[in-house]
Amino acid sequence: MSEALLDVESVTKTFRAGSWPRRGTPTVAVGGVGFTMAAGESLGIVGESGSGKSTLAGIICGLTRPDSGRVRIAGRDVHAGRRVDPRIWRTVQMVFQDPYTSLNPYMSVEEIVAEPLRLWRDVPAGRARRDAAEILDRVGLGAQVASRRPSSLSGGQRQRASIARALAVSPELMVLDESVSALDVSVQAQILRLLLDLKREEGMAYLLISHDISVIRLVCDRVLVMNKGEVVEECTAEGLTEDAVQHPYTRRLLSAVPELKVG
Repeated sequence: MSEALLDVESVTKTFRAGSWPRRGTPTVAVGGVGFTMAAGESLGIVGESGSGKSTLAGIICGLTRPDSGRVRIAGRDVHAGRRVDPRIWRTVQMVFQDPYTSLNPYMSVEEIVAEPLRLWRDVPAGRARRDAAEILDRVGLGAQVASRRPSSLSGGQRQRASIARALAVSPELMVLDESVSALDVSVQAQILRLLLDLKREEGMAYLLISHDISVIRLVCDRVLVMNKGEVVEECTAEGLTEDAVQHPYTRRLLSAVPELKVG
């Protein structure tokens, strides 16, 4: 059996509100979560706000250090040292919920996508610009937006630019944290179609974080349901129905699901 691309083992993270000496009651954001992902697989993590999804995503990408447990990506322990080895970001890239705050407002879209090519792949500046143009083309952003800054783009265009920046380093795993939740339904469908196309063409693995089960079912092969920091259910996307699931929390989520189509 081949080694898992992503191996999350008994990860925990607790936060305390307030400051010393008056520290608030501890809140368990992630409580002993463990799972694996294969190369090319798409895994969805679904749950309501406060379920621990985004904290878990940050731990996986090396942005948040867990209290205990281990995360390995392509066999490399993400949190082994005192500082995260930045080389891990050649394997995993994250697309955040709000592209407006995650894109440099002083750079053009072309510069934003070309920068990781230069920094992580040592691509010369001229070739980086050409490669950036090709990547922007692949995500449906042509030359007409290359010289524009993020503030002049629509929400859907900014999210495509975020995906293009992540694609620039050719990651094996892309983590998308509520990446379509702020978009209207028609733009959501366009972004999801893009993700499906990239999965088929690139063989990329996705970890898709969302509170919206309809989005998860469209893009993912397998689903984890989180509630209060714990995984309460695991099933295939096809098995995510009220008749098939076991946990009452999952049934409650399913009862409020609108239908979303991308085709």
